[in-house]
Amino acid sequence: MKSSFSFAVAIAVFALGSAVFGAEGSTSPYTDSVGDIGAGISTGGGTLDILRMEVTNTATDLNFKLTVNGNVSTTDWGKFMIGIGSYNAPLGTTTGNGWGRPINLQYTPDGFPTPGGMDYWIGSWVDGGGGAQLWTWDGAAWSGPASLGAFSFTPGATSDVNFTVSLTSLGLALGDQFTFDAYSTGSGAGDTSIDSLANPSIAVTSWGETYTSKPVTFGGGGLNSYTVAVPEPSTMAAFGVVGAAVAGRLIRRRSRTV
Repeated sequence: MKSSFSFAVAIAVFALGSAVFGAEGSTSPYTDSVGDIGAGISTGGGTLDILRMEVTNTATDLNFKLTVNGNVSTTDWGKFMIGIGSYNAPLGTTTGNGWGRPINLQYTPDGFPTPGGMDYWIGSWVDGGGGAQLWTWDGAAWSGPASLGAFSFTPGATSDVNFTVSLTSLGLALGDQFTFDAYSTGSGAGDTSIDSLANPSIAVTSWGETYTSKPVTFGGGGLNSYTVAVPEPSTMAAFGVVGAAVAGRLIRRRSRTV
């Protein structure tokens, strides 16, 4: 039993420490460079300049808090989006998104023969009172829009844009990991990602240029990942969801042998 428990703990620690291959960040908050927008492209008073994103979760929901470098109440034509690759089958599309913008996401998870792509898209706007949509890739086309759990924004010298979406709507469970990037863009249907959270450098040099989020090791500007944590007492925090599940299983096994 002792050796089994040690092996189980080793598995839990490995699962907690493993990041998606090629991901440029795996711990919240995720930060971006200041002013990394191409010359000649409007920054929207700074609102298109992404500064950081905090990602947290409860037992049922994911919360994204995006901070931009300007006041969204004075320059309200900006749009803010999140592309997600959940690692669920089908792996998502490597070209396109729910809004049809020239923005892609590509990753190569271990054990999969083909690259994965985006299977969830969150698009939002801050004008007209604001709003947000969730789109889902069904293997052949984007379906939606669906409503988020909550959406809000807080204007200021820097502004926060807040998204809440249920885990189940993203096909995720506690302990799952996903890859993602956040984008800012303009009001035009063909506008690209003017700034990318995961890319510390200039993303594009023109409004119509195609931008693809992918790991630096595959020639991209960067990609982030997040592991959905289990809300639990601090004494169990080191084990996370995998450790807690393994410990529970071992306890049940021991009780059956007594």
